[in-house]
Amino acid sequence: MPTPDTTPVLQSPRSVAYADLWYKVRALNNNPLPAKTEIPLRSLSPFMPHIAIVQHTGDGRARYTLFGTALVSLFGRDLTGDYVEGPMTDEARARLIASRAAFHAEHGADATFGRWTIGEARTNTGRLLEFENLTFPCREIADGSVRFMSFVTGLATLDYGEGIVQRYPDRVVKMFNASGPRPAWMAQDPDAECLKSATNAA
Repeated sequence: MPTPDTTPVLQSPRSVAYADLWYKVRALNNNPLPAKTEIPLRSLSPFMPHIAIVQHTGDGRARYTLFGTALVSLFGRDLTGDYVEGPMTDEARARLIASRAAFHAEHGADATFGRWTIGEARTNTGRLLEFENLTFPCREIADGSVRFMSFVTGLATLDYGEGIVQRYPDRVVKMFNASGPRPAWMAQDPDAECLKSATNAA
């Protein structure tokens, strides 16, 4: 049996806070898959500019049903209604599909995944930008479907007028069973660059 991964990986303190909120809501409602309406808006509001909500369609694709204002600035346009794989390279699309298939092969076809990634993208200036994405599922009360709520934050500051034009394959991917306990690795990485930057700025 492989040794469980316990090394903290989350780069942004905001990602840690987002995970704290989701697991708190899950515990308070005694439900392994909380409804979107069970997440208090006041608690969710600080994250909303960086939130993308994704709906998986019957043909196996995924479409954005909401794209936060900070993400609009990051990507240079509102991707609401677009397919998630739109800005991806062919290799990035293939790896995304493979990661989902591997998860269901391990946990079963009916298991609901969560996902954490460190991605890389090219901006319109030619610069490479890393971003962190932490995704949790939630139920849509209206139709009983499962949506995926992603908190996405850039790990570097964009220059004025700079935005993402192409996504490359995620550099790090961790899929987890969202109905299970919070993974031990889902905690603040003490060596994260953003923490070092904050310390240096102080």
